[in-house]
Amino acid sequence: MTEPHIGQGDRAARHTDFGRLIRDEATDTVVCHVCGRAFRALGAHVRVHDMTASEYREEFGLLRTRALSARSLSQERSRTRRAGYRASTEAQERFAAGRAMARSGELNRRRWNHADEQPETDESLRVRQESLTSGRRTRARTTGARTSAALRAEGFADLGQALRTVHVDRQLGIEDTARVLAVGRRRLRRLLTEHGIAIRPSGQNSDTGRLARVQLNDRAAAERVGVEDITVWLRERTAAGATLRDLAAATGRSVPRVAARIGRR
Repeated sequence: MTEPHIGQGDRAARHTDFGRLIRDEATDTVVCHVCGRAFRALGAHVRVHDMTASEYREEFGLLRTRALSARSLSQERSRTRRAGYRASTEAQERFAAGRAMARSGELNRRRWNHADEQPETDESLRVRQESLTSGRRTRARTTGARTSAALRAEGFADLGQALRTVHVDRQLGIEDTARVLAVGRRRLRRLLTEHGIAIRPSGQNSDTGRLARVQLNDRAAAERVGVEDITVWLRERTAAGATLRDLAAATGRSVPRVAARIGRR
């Protein structure tokens, strides 16, 4: 069916949604700013208003890259383009340089440099904000799923129980607690505060932390002298006549530390 021609006189009936592509989500169509009619795509329709698609975008503050089509149609076209790209060696070679620039971040740098030279439109501001909001929601979902998986793996019923068990009962520090629960350290601090759990001040030793450092130092000393158990080695060397000073020099530990490992006061 041929569309009736709508001339310049009909411009007065334009919709006022400047800088926004008007969508009818119920029918999956886009609405013309000029006449208010809904279509799957506006590219061909706007000619009846004596406008090209580019002129339409400029007239109503839309991004030059904005597809004037329904979501389903845009997705169909995108799938078709991707399938054609995958099937065409020539196309892949033609866009190889662009892919390399995208991976290196050069495309983003050029885009933002160009954006600095151009005034930002209402739609570009809105699109950027929507993109940021969408990204935050995606990250929140991903983080939540990762933490839930960590809780299940550790056998915790809920996050509050996990925080108290790991940080308070086990006395793990912020970094180790964050690793066990698969959260970032900043988020962990926020969660501890929200659940009323005191954060141990930096520099305050815990029993777990002291034990971990002792074990780490013992492993380092054992590797230095080439044995499995440093305590056994120290006692054997002492029985063979080695002095505490000799043992300290061999292991790289202090005399008091060596004495403590072999049980001398």
